[in-house]
Amino acid sequence: MNRKPEILAPAGTMESIIAAINGGADAVYLGGKAFNARQNAGNMTEEEITTAVALCHSHHVKVYVTLNTLIKNSELSALVESLNFLKNLNVDGLIVQDIGVIYLIQKYFPEFKLQTSTQASIYGLEGVLFFENLGFSRVVLPREMPLTEVAEIKKQSNVDLKIFCHGALCYAYSGQCLLSSMIGGRSGNRGLCAQPCRKTYELLDNDGNFYGSGYLLSPKDLNTLDDIKAIVDSGVDSLKIEGRMKTPEYVYGITRAYREKIDQAGGEKVKETMDKQAVMQVFNRDFTRGHLFNEPALLNTQVGKNRGTLIGKVIVMPESGYTGKHREYQHLPIALNEGATLALGDGLSFGEDGNIGAKVDAIFTLDGKRLEKGLGQVAIPCRHGIRPNTLVYKNSDKVLMDRLKKEGSQSVALPDMAVDFKVTIKAGKSAEIKATANGLEAQYHSEFIPEAPLRNSLEASMVAEQLSRLGETDFVLGEIQIDLDPNLFLTRGQLNSLRKEVMKVLEEKLKNNAKKEVVSLTVVPLEMELKNVQENAFEKDEKKRLSVEFTEMPSEEFLLELKDLGVDEIVLPINVQHPLEMAAFAKDQGFAVLLTLPRIMDMDYSKKFRALSDEGIFNGAAIDGLLIGNYEALNICKDQPIYLQADQAFNIFNTLATRALKNWGVSSGVLSPELDGEELKVLSENSALETVLPVYGAQELMLSKKCIFDCQDCLEKKEGSTGLCHRKMTGDLVDERRQSFPVRRDAQGTTHIYNGATLFLREEILALSGIGTWRIYHRNESLETLKTVIGYYSQEIYEKKWGLPQGLGTEGTTRGSFKRGVK
Repeated sequence: MNRKPEILAPAGTMESIIAAINGGADAVYLGGKAFNARQNAGNMTEEEITTAVALCHSHHVKVYVTLNTLIKNSELSALVESLNFLKNLNVDGLIVQDIGVIYLIQKYFPEFKLQTSTQASIYGLEGVLFFENLGFSRVVLPREMPLTEVAEIKKQSNVDLKIFCHGALCYAYSGQCLLSSMIGGRSGNRGLCAQPCRKTYELLDNDGNFYGSGYLLSPKDLNTLDDIKAIVDSGVDSLKIEGRMKTPEYVYGITRAYREKIDQAGGEKVKETMDKQAVMQVFNRDFTRGHLFNEPALLNTQVGKNRGTLIGKVIVMPESGYTGKHREYQHLPIALNEGATLALGDGLSFGEDGNIGAKVDAIFTLDGKRLEKGLGQVAIPCRHGIRPNTLVYKNSDKVLMDRLKKEGSQSVALPDMAVDFKVTIKAGKSAEIKATANGLEAQYHSEFIPEAPLRNSLEASMVAEQLSRLGETDFVLGEIQIDLDPNLFLTRGQLNSLRKEVMKVLEEKLKNNAKKEVVSLTVVPLEMELKNVQENAFEKDEKKRLSVEFTEMPSEEFLLELKDLGVDEIVLPINVQHPLEMAAFAKDQGFAVLLTLPRIMDMDYSKKFRALSDEGIFNGAAIDGLLIGNYEALNICKDQPIYLQADQAFNIFNTLATRALKNWGVSSGVLSPELDGEELKVLSENSALETVLPVYGAQELMLSKKCIFDCQDCLEKKEGSTGLCHRKMTGDLVDERRQSFPVRRDAQGTTHIYNGATLFLREEILALSGIGTWRIYHRNESLETLKTVIGYYSQEIYEKKWGLPQGLGTEGTTRGSFKRGVK
């Protein structure tokens, strides 16, 4: 068996820090008030983080700080302040996503150990090797990866690997979701996801026929407790529990459950305190073993929140039953399942969707007698009219939560600091005392002089007794040295005064020393870093290069129709079987040609692409470059003599990101669709890369490995299979506001969800002089529509005429984030 993996627990508050320590965590991850991907968690002030780090380290628990959001140019100075604060705390690592943040830390704060956030979007061995070579200490693998690949990557890499073991799952690949951003301006990449995947949707086929409805994008919760031995045997280094927005009771209970299972897998005899029932009761949307074990049914379309555990069903009140009310509420009769119990304070939900709930304020027999605990058939006051045979779930167990709160909140205070005293009491001189702690010494000379005793002389035992009274301070008594002349006297109050006054001096010295120990602040020349003189600057009125990117491979006839319309560049999806055929045809028509790689490149695809790349077929004149959207492709291509353009999947959000990408061999980049017009202007004018701006077309909002079509090909997958259906399918998702989102599943089995409103930027983009290329996305537009769009961007937009050309309107379009940006 491999060594035990680290248990990494979430900590959104100080209470959760204490719960994680009590639960047996080896490490915690936490965030400050800014720059972390859970902005709605409690999060911590700098003072709290300082205390948390000291507390965790005193219990041999590591601390990783999350700085894993995308960061704007305007926020970089505040980030530098945060880094200067953190570098004095001896944290064990920083978890990061933003490419510009990586650049900044590695150049100016090399003392930090870096780990990738799941938002960084790494899909396989090639991506892991990229960050290993970049000097990262740990890489997190995607929740979509099977355990067999985890084990394979571990054998072929020399960097720590982390996987998720428990908690909420996202529908989309992490870092590749824009749904919350485009619906309401709350960016998941900025820690403010509104969780639209937990809403209800309808799915329609291409003809508008009803296909299904429910929480179609809502995954079950991950639970791998029954598979711990297999996970440990994979060699993975860290198991992450999701849940910085969960309660301390959740943190303690789930951490304890994994502590017990891992210790058992290591051969230790462990008393189990968190069984399956308890784990399910703490929080669940139903459980899945996830993609780790190729489970096909990962979605729970019935419920999007904690449903709890099934405990019984509503029954018909017998004729002899009590028909009165309790506090104006009718009694609801419930038949509890065998072994199920009810207690005062429990929370219930009714029906499989769990949308109606109640708190158990009182429990009665069916004939109206009050109970303290419910067993068998009982009745509770309920203001809702619930139909008989409705299933009853317990979504909060008062007894269990009270136990977890008690166990998880046990004191884990910092170990007290030992203080040594040396007191000198001499005749005719003021009393003197010295206190020493942590290598620092404080002195105090009293204003009083010992007097002759009226009766009994002062004894050393009395001096020691008064000095030892440290009360509720953070100190414990060390050694006491007493130099006492005979026949002298001091009162107990005077001795207490000596102790209090010298301790004030000592505490002030300790405080000042902590300030002195602060490492000198790192000065980052941000003004210089954020300015860049472009080698290929564009004149304000200069025409932009026009690029058309195709979702599906167009026909030769279609491409011929675009000739001589003002299109400079064609972007084609790569076909690994015949990668250059259509590219060669497009080149013959006078177009520059980029081949675009899939946004998601798993290990199998990466192997095929590396084989092609190693053959050198992309290095000739057949194409002009590659549009890449992940670190797998970047690792394969970065040392090849080929033009690389970074797609929007890299989330280019600030000037420093363009500097990093240039250092990594990238020549141009598609800017983030979450930036507003002013941010795009500043970034494009100071970019180290040539910049590309999408101006028209269907915006991709989600990519996912989870199929929503419920076709038999998916449902009949067996454990150990590849877990993906490769049959293409299309449809439309309709949300609660009747907004439509086109859905497409490609031949790789990846589900793509698009914005139903077409991106259409107009005259406002003329002010963006730093942009070099405008890109049109073609998904399923007719040839005539595409020609009209091309005509607008190649000619008519520069004429600055009022209105739009015939055939091109604003209905059903959006400017995306251009006007409002994102929070």
